[in-house]
Amino acid sequence: PDFSVTSINGEKLALSSLKGKVILMGMFHICVPCMNQALEFEKIRKQLKRDDLVIIGVNTNGDSKADVVDYLSKFPSPVQFSYYLDPEMSVFKAYVQRDMPTVIIVDKKGVIRSRTPPMDADLIIQRLNKL
Repeated sequence: PDFSVTSINGEKLALSSLKGKVILMGMFHICVPCMNQALEFEKIRKQLKRDDLVIIGVNTNGDSKADVVDYLSKFPSPVQFSYYLDPEMSVFKAYVQRDMPTVIIVDKKGVIRSRTPPMDADLIIQRLNKL
């Protein structure tokens, strides 16, 4: 399902605007498992230099910008992919999030190809390389 979110830097994003790209999306809360998954995403960002890949994190818990920025500042190393806020929890509701975090891979046509609980970077890269 399409959604619109705003990054912690104020940039707006509609999922539909990424059609034609492979999307790696993390549905995150403010928690240690989510931090660990975000750091795995950062490993992927550094290893895969693909123009057709977009990596995003979405805080799906409705946390405030201040809380999310504070949380991100406590990471052992900063993440360089875009991190979005969803104060209405629309992504959480649209995707019926069960796992924390949830990793979603969407293909270039906008079809969800993978929806999993946390995964390490190597396994995610294997899945991404198939698309």
